[in-house]
Amino acid sequence: MVEIAVFAQPGPVASHVSVPSVAPMAMPALLNSTGDGRCDKIVQGLLGAFEVAFGGRVHSCYLRGSRASGSSVDGSDLDLYVVFKDRFIDVDEFERARLLCGCCARMSPVLLEVVLIGERRLHDSDALDAALDLQLGTRLLFGDDFRAGLPGFDATRYVRNVVHTPYYSYSMPEQRGKRLICPLRHIDPTGEFYGFDQWLVPGRDGADVPSTKLLVATVGWTATATVAMRTGTYVRDKTASVRLYLEHVGDEWASLVADVQHLCRDGWHYLLPTGSADRRVLRELCVRALDFQNHYLRFYLEYQLSELASGDAERQLLAVRHLDQIVFPDKTVIDALRELRKTNDAPLRSEVASTLTTYEKLHRRAEPGS
Repeated sequence: MVEIAVFAQPGPVASHVSVPSVAPMAMPALLNSTGDGRCDKIVQGLLGAFEVAFGGRVHSCYLRGSRASGSSVDGSDLDLYVVFKDRFIDVDEFERARLLCGCCARMSPVLLEVVLIGERRLHDSDALDAALDLQLGTRLLFGDDFRAGLPGFDATRYVRNVVHTPYYSYSMPEQRGKRLICPLRHIDPTGEFYGFDQWLVPGRDGADVPSTKLLVATVGWTATATVAMRTGTYVRDKTASVRLYLEHVGDEWASLVADVQHLCRDGWHYLLPTGSADRRVLRELCVRALDFQNHYLRFYLEYQLSELASGDAERQLLAVRHLDQIVFPDKTVIDALRELRKTNDAPLRSEVASTLTTYEKLHRRAEPGS
């Protein structure tokens, strides 16, 4: 039994430490490179940690995002899928995996973003966006390649999933919480960049520093969801979302979508600019980003109301769950939920009752004199 484990420079082992005779574990070999030697080592370290903690449970690891598409810039994330065999055994296994990812991310000199998912989960109807991302936008780094067996592209189902993805960037700051109330307000109304600088990244000296990552993610996911809703087109990554938005939407928000990509990603490499003129430009982008979010959410509400009226219990259930995460204290939604409460589908009726309670409480609070 090992009594003490010290991670330091190699040297003599203290006489009081008993060390077993165990063959060293080989570092996992990658099937393909990320295109960056440093990132390759980070992936190998991550996979080695998972093998120690969850021996044999990792099915595959895929590279995603700009590094997979070859459009990365200095400061780009290292985006990965870590796919577990079958499904997660239980919530505890998922939480332990999530915590391990967090520990690895804290030690990584490159911003590390890992999507954890079970192989069978990718066949669920509400995970189609992840399944498509794996099929069309990734590179296999480790394990067995199962992408050919994943569900194929279906524009209607894809839209149904991707319209809600902006929620994950909108709800990232702790101030907003996991239940968003519309219209959204600034994360930090008194901050120079209204809270859009709260996503920290590793700085050049190793210390965490504020960045424009949250702004880029917010505008990028909003643009992606808008393109999907308007055209049913699959969007591979942030770079594609800008191009497709300009081609297929081209509205008054197109300049914001392009400017955030051009300045925050390509110009400032996700870091906050230091010059006063650039900081004024960034502040204005943050102002417009909130308006863009609320503009999108009006169309999002129309879409979810149409799903509630679809008569399809699976679609209705997904819409109810989404409307419990992005809440519109609007009588139109309350009326639609009250009507849907008459359904004979017991699971749907239960979800509707819970969500309706939330809406009715908020509506009462908003009434004059309450």
